[in-house]
Amino acid sequence: MKIEAPPKIEDKDLHDWLYNLWLKIQDDHFYASDTWTDPASIADGDELAKEVTVTGAALGDFAIASFSLDVSDLVLDAQVTAADTVTCVLANNTGGAIDLAEGTVYVRVFRKVT
Repeated sequence: MKIEAPPKIEDKDLHDWLYNLWLKIQDDHFYASDTWTDPASIADGDELAKEVTVTGAALGDFAIASFSLDVSDLVLDAQVTAADTVTCVLANNTGGAIDLAEGTVYVRVFRKVT
C-alpha cells in the first residue's frame, strides 16, 4: 500500500515540508509477500523458517511480518539476514504441535536509522 501525496495547502513552506516527508517515507521502506507452501506440523519447541526476497533490504534494517491465516499462538518473527533477504520464523512454544495450512507471508522492511 502506497501513501498518497499530501494535498496542496495554502502555506507553501508547510506543503513543501509535508511533500518532502512523504517522499522520504516512500523511499524508506520496502514490501514483499510470498506463499508459505504448507508450513507442515511444527512440534512444540521447534521452529520453521522461510526466506522472502525483499529487494532493497539491507543488514541492520528493521523487518516485520504477518501471515494471511491465524498463526494459532505461534510466534512469527522477521529479520533481514542478507542483502535483499528477510527470514521469517514461526516458533512454537504452545506445548503441543501446530499444523498450519498454506498461506501468504507479508513482509515490510524499514531502513535503519543512519
